[in-house]
Amino acid sequence: MTQGHLVQRFALGVGLFAAALGLRLAAEPLLPPGFPFLTFFPAVIITAFVAGAGPAILCATLSGIAALYFFIPPERSFALDLQSGVAISFFAIICAVDILIIDRLTTALAALRAEREKALHHAGQRDTLFKELQHRIGNNLQSVSALLNVQMRAVSDPAAKRALADAVQRVGIIADIHRMFHDPAHADGRIDEDFVRELAERCIAAAGAGDKVSLVTSITPIALPQDKFLPVALIMTECINNALEHGLGARDHATIEVMLSRTGTDCDLTVRDDGPGLAPGFDVATARSIGMTVLRAFASQLDGRFSMTSEGGTVCRLTFRAPVIEDRMEVAWSASGLKAAQPS
Repeated sequence: MTQGHLVQRFALGVGLFAAALGLRLAAEPLLPPGFPFLTFFPAVIITAFVAGAGPAILCATLSGIAALYFFIPPERSFALDLQSGVAISFFAIICAVDILIIDRLTTALAALRAEREKALHHAGQRDTLFKELQHRIGNNLQSVSALLNVQMRAVSDPAAKRALADAVQRVGIIADIHRMFHDPAHADGRIDEDFVRELAERCIAAAGAGDKVSLVTSITPIALPQDKFLPVALIMTECINNALEHGLGARDHATIEVMLSRTGTDCDLTVRDDGPGLAPGFDVATARSIGMTVLRAFASQLDGRFSMTSEGGTVCRLTFRAPVIEDRMEVAWSASGLKAAQPS
C-alpha cells in the first residue's frame, strides 16, 4: 500500500467523523436528551467498511471525544463521572466489536477474491493446455491418415488398396469431427443444422460428388458429451458415405436426406437416399463389411438401435437416448433469446 493511499484512507475517516459531528450538531435541537452517539456509529461502520480498521479506530476515537465534549453532561467539558464513563465505555466496546467484525469480514472477502482470481488464472491455463492437447491429437490423427495414404500408394492389390482408402477416409473424418467438437461453435457438444451440413458436405466433397448430390437436412438441435458426440457423428458419417457409395453409385444425381428428431429423451437419427435400396437378403445384423461393423459397434456404445431398410431407397436409422444436458442447453438458448432450428 502506498503512502498516498494510506493518507487518503485516514483522511476519509476524519472526513466521515467531521460529517457525523456536523450532522449531530445540526440535529441537536430536534433530539431529546440521551443520544450522544447517534450519528457517530454509522460514521465508524462506514469507515471500517471503506477504509479499514486503522481509520475506523481513529474515527471512533475522535467521535468518542466529540460526544464527551459536546453532548454528554456537563457539556463543553471533558469531565467524567460514573454515568458518562459508562456511556463512553459502551461506545468504545460496541465500536471495537463492529470494527473487529467488519475487519475480519473484509479480510475474508479479500482472500476470497484473491483465491477466485487465482482459480480463474489456473482455469485459463488448464483450458489453454487442454486446447493445445486437443490440437495435437487432431494433428496426430491427420498424420496417421497421411501415413496410411502413403502406404495405400505402395499397395497394388485392389482389395487392400480399397481397405486402406476407407481407413484413410475414416481417420480423416475422425480428425475432422474431433476438431469440430473442440471448435468454439460446438464446444458444448451441440449437433445442429450447421454441424450436420458441414459434416455431410465434407463427406460429399471427399467423394468428389459435390455437383451430383442434393443435401436435405431437418435437424432438432441436441447437445452431447464427447463419449456420445463422437459415436453419433461417426454413425452419421458412415451412413452418408454409404448413401454416396450405394445410393449415388454410377447415377448422375442423388438426394441424401439427414434428419434428427427427438421425442422426450429418445433421439432418432435418419439418413435416407433415393437410390436402388438394399440388396436382396441383406441383413445389417450379419453383414461383415468394415462399415457395418463400425455402425453396430458405435450403436452398441450408445445403447442404441441401428437399422437399415429399403423405403424408396436406403434408410439408415439410429435411435438412442440423449442426456439431460440438452435440456439445460436449450433453456440457456431460450434465455439468451436464440431460437433453435426446428424441423421443417
